[in-house]
Amino acid sequence: MSKARLSRREKEKNRHKEEILGAALRLFSEKGFHNVSMQEIAEESEFGVGTLYNFFESKDALFEELMTSTAEHVKREFTEILEGPGTEKDRLVKFIRSQPEFQERHWEAIKLFVSELGIKGSRLSKYRNKDEVHEVLNSKLSMLIRKGIKKGVFRAVDPVIAATSLGVTIETLVLETTGRPDRDTVAEMFINVEQLFIDGLLVPGGQKND
Repeated sequence: MSKARLSRREKEKNRHKEEILGAALRLFSEKGFHNVSMQEIAEESEFGVGTLYNFFESKDALFEELMTSTAEHVKREFTEILEGPGTEKDRLVKFIRSQPEFQERHWEAIKLFVSELGIKGSRLSKYRNKDEVHEVLNSKLSMLIRKGIKKGVFRAVDPVIAATSLGVTIETLVLETTGRPDRDTVAEMFINVEQLFIDGLLVPGGQKND
């Protein structure tokens, strides 16, 4: 009985934490990290300031938790696509085409990340979760490309270099185009990336539709 109550209590605690993180993300992305106080976050999340400090010892700690939480979401979404159903080509195409939707889901976090690069760049570069996202993405992309090469669908390229090149290209586009009102133009950019990389990887006359 007590175990069930503890479970409900933990769920409630986690929900409150997510509400605080969501409120902080909205304010940080709108005003910038340094222009938002813990009091404002408390008001936005409809909790007392004391409650915020029960979850996070400082605004910096809250920011770091926000980046960590976002990184976990990103890794999970990428993994579901790159390890999901379909051929290697299908999954690679889906990954590239999913980027505009990814931007829409995480535009506040992306905007915050970009805005804080100049102010907190040295600190952001030290956050382990940022490197973990790159490591996970590059690892899964290179593994996917390597499998396609073994099946004779992709050219015999260096899978690590190909994965890194694709990852850097997509990250640059995501960071530069997030928030643009012309979604069709953004989508067209990613279609061009798809054509460039997929056509470059596919073996001429190979199983393009497999």
